[in-house]
Order: sequence, then structure tokens, then C-alpha cells
Amino acid sequence: MDILTSYNLIIEASAIIILSFIFSELARKTNVPSVLMLIALGILLKFGLDALGIGSIDFFPILEVLGIVGLIMIVLEAALELELKPAKIIPIAKAMAIALIGLLASTWVAAQVLHAFVPGMNMQAAWLYATPLSILSSAIIIPSVSGLSNVKKEFHIYESTFSDILGIMLFYFLAGQWEATEQSNGVVGFFGNLGLTLAISVVGSYLILLIFQNIRSQVKLFLLIAVLLLLYALGKKMHLSSLIIILSFGLVIANMQLFFRGRLGRWL
Repeated sequence: MDILTSYNLIIEASAIIILSFIFSELARKTNVPSVLMLIALGILLKFGLDALGIGSIDFFPILEVLGIVGLIMIVLEAALELELKPAKIIPIAKAMAIALIGLLASTWVAAQVLHAFVPGMNMQAAWLYATPLSILSSAIIIPSVSGLSNVKKEFHIYESTFSDILGIMLFYFLAGQWEATEQSNGVVGFFGNLGLTLAISVVGSYLILLIFQNIRSQVKLFLLIAVLLLLYALGKKMHLSSLIIILSFGLVIANMQLFFRGRLGRWL
């Protein structure tokens, strides 16, 4: 039974999107995060494929692409939640500090546990594996705080957003150090790439917005997504922190009145 034919892939992709929408609606009514429903669905599908004798199919190439696209969407959605206003500087700073301290502390604890109880695991690998376990994912937090007051809800949104972004950056930093060659500059090279990425991100975000505002086509949203995917992939090829590009673009879109002032404001 070949489940990777073109029509089967279309059916499977469509079914996943429909189920994701249904899970999102259920999450609003039950306060059960939709991501947990999707995880449960994946586990059930795994058992089903094994029962049908087709569990040995290598889904990794497909899942890797879907994971990259999902990662970009998560960071972009998180960035769009951040409003940079003077009145919110202190709440944002507090949320970012708590997210960073909580991420590093929980990662350290998880790394110590993994290093102590997993045979043959060194501390570098333990930190790498502990990082995803320590992220307070906005995909779980945001649907779960709908019943709180606006102030508490906003704080949790900021905290989970920063935890997402900082956690992903920490994971890729550790992964880069893990895969580093002898020619790598280590931490210095990382921060050099980070600075270059920030410069490219700011310039690229301005250019994308200025160009896309003059496009009147109804399909420019798909073109925009394609451009972001292209920038992310090119950034990874150049060993840059590609997530910063997505983050910067989301921040510029969410705060256009802040970034487009004076003469720049006339171009919008």
C-alpha cells in the first residue's frame, strides 16, 4: 500500500489541515491545547501504520520540511503578538527576563538529570536535548490563558513568546556548536553572524514591506510566504541566524507606526 503517491499526499495534507482547524476550535471550547491533540493524533497514527505493516516508511524528509515551515510560522506568529509601545517597555522587559531566566534554569536542571541518568551522554548533548523540554511553548500557553485577566493574559503571551524565540535560538546555537568544525569561530563567530543577520533582517524587512505594498495581486500573501521561506533557507545556507530574519519582519509588521516615521511613513 503506497501512501506516498501524489493523490494520497494531497488527501493526507488536506486531512491534517482540516483536523488542525477542528482541533483549534475544540481548544477554544475545552481549553485543551490543540498541539496536545495533534501529538495524540500522531501517536495514534503511528500505531495505525504499524498495525497495517507500513510503519517502516521514512517520513523524515517530509516531516523535516513541515517542521521548518511550522517553525517559521510559530516565530512569525509570536513576533506579531509583540507591540512595542513605551507603556509596555517594563512589562515586556519583565516577561523577557523571566522567560530567559526560566529557560536557562530549567534547561540546566534538565541537562543535569539527563547527564546523570542517561548512560554515555555528555553535558553538551544533555544541554542540546534539554532545551526543547524547557521551552514554555506559546502553542500551549496562549490557548490556556483565555480565562485570565487582560494584564495576566498579556504577560503570559509575552513570556511564552519570548520563551519560544529564545528557546529556538538557544537550540540552534547549541546545535551549531555541536556540529562546529575546527574552522569554526565558536561563540565569537555566532555573535558575528548574529550581528550580520540583524543588519540583513532590518534592511530586508523594510524592503519587503515597501515592495509588497505596491502589489495589488490577490495572491500576494502566498508570494510573501514564499519570500520568507526563501530568506530563511538562504540564511541557513549562509550559516546565519535565520529565525532573526523572521522575527524582525514580524516585529516591523506589528509596529509599522514605530518603524516607519518621517519620510519613511510617507511611503506606506
